[in-house]
Amino acid sequence: MRRSKLALILPVLAVTAAGYYGLACGRLVVNATGSLKGNAYAMVTWPLILRPGTIVAVEMPEVLEGKFGGHELYLTKRIAGVAGDPVRRSGNSLCINGTCVEGQLKNGAPVAPLWDGEVVPDGMIAVFGDSPDSLDSRYAVIGPRPVADVTAAGFEIPFPHWTDLAERWK
Repeated sequence: MRRSKLALILPVLAVTAAGYYGLACGRLVVNATGSLKGNAYAMVTWPLILRPGTIVAVEMPEVLEGKFGGHELYLTKRIAGVAGDPVRRSGNSLCINGTCVEGQLKNGAPVAPLWDGEVVPDGMIAVFGDSPDSLDSRYAVIGPRPVADVTAAGFEIPFPHWTDLAERWK
């Protein structure tokens, strides 16, 4: 009899603990831009496992604060490189760990200078978006981002695009 009660209690405790963890550390991030391919991401604030390929929400760089109507927004990008990873630059292309991105051109000229680092510095990560016009670490104005500015990390989940949801809620 004692074993059967334990067999019932353990799953309930596990689900309860997972629920509390999800409420305390989890968040759903909806992608409102085309900088990443996915529409939404399941993310956690702890533990932050930061490695290439992980999707992260990073505090908005100071240079961009206030440009989005005072809303608290984050850069949601994919980690391309972590501290110590070499950065290779060739013409208008920046490569980290085999992921190469081109700087955007307008009338044949770069829209902004590319980041000119040779390695991702200690305490920093380099983040890229999936879109050719993503504002990310490829540009000097953004560059590598401090690990301390990462607020959440996670992965893509299947979710309808926010414009589809807005239509349904009208």
